[in-house]
Amino acid sequence: MRLHAIVSLLLLGAVACEAAQNPVRVGDIAPDARVLDLATGDTISLTARYGGGVTLVNIWATWCLPCKEEIPALDSLYRALGPQGLRIAAVSIDTRKSSEVRDWIAPFGVGFDVLQDPSGEIQRIYRTTGVPESFLIDKRGRIMRIVYAAAPWASVANRRIIEALLAANPEQGE
Repeated sequence: MRLHAIVSLLLLGAVACEAAQNPVRVGDIAPDARVLDLATGDTISLTARYGGGVTLVNIWATWCLPCKEEIPALDSLYRALGPQGLRIAAVSIDTRKSSEVRDWIAPFGVGFDVLQDPSGEIQRIYRTTGVPESFLIDKRGRIMRIVYAAAPWASVANRRIIEALLAANPEQGE
């Protein structure tokens, strides 16, 4: 097993223990995290970049087979609902070089934002228990749904949930 995979597995174990004690819950304000934007090389704040919009924060890794299988559904969802305002922040927790993560995901031709947090801090902040793990955040910054595994994001049911969030008026408390 490669060193970065071993380090990642150890980190996941530590994060899972902490997450079990203090989980992030549906209805909570989404925590902020600073991550690397692989398109620009800039470090960004998730809240600053995505706040005020409907955002799906997907935490994943290149070594995770379910993550790889989920990518086409995420991209399909983004291409369908991105024009209506949906944003996807796909945060890799890989410890490898950002260029390697970019090269790994390039063949998928995704339209959504690919980010990276090699420190794994996002796992602590979001109290994740593994990968993939996704957090659907509404316009008010509240977590509306948490998915602890790969999901059929392009399904009719998921699209309806997200379309309702996109149509909601946050000023009216919807």
